[in-house]
Amino acid sequence: IRPSSYSILNQVALMMKANPDIKKLRIEGHTDSRGSREMNIVLSKARANSVRLYLINQGIDPRRLESEGYGPDRPLVEEVDDAALQKNRRVEFIIKDEGAAAPP
Repeated sequence: IRPSSYSILNQVALMMKANPDIKKLRIEGHTDSRGSREMNIVLSKARANSVRLYLINQGIDPRRLESEGYGPDRPLVEEVDDAALQKNRRVEFIIKDEGAAAPP
């Protein structure tokens, strides 16, 4: 994890702490299409799991987090230049299970 990512990851941890009604957060790792698909799947799983472990170290219950790597299979943009390649190398957060809000 790049130090420049700590700020956003700390914000995710704070959001999870402030919202216990979010029961499950899926962390998805993605890569560009350079290299073999098999290598990119491994890399994307490691990327997502690193973020999961970071959030656990920030005090988030591991049962609330799951991670998965999709390699190059879900690109955001067509890879026509280096900027596009960079956009496809990412981690996304998906709220999977959010409980009903408590009555006022």
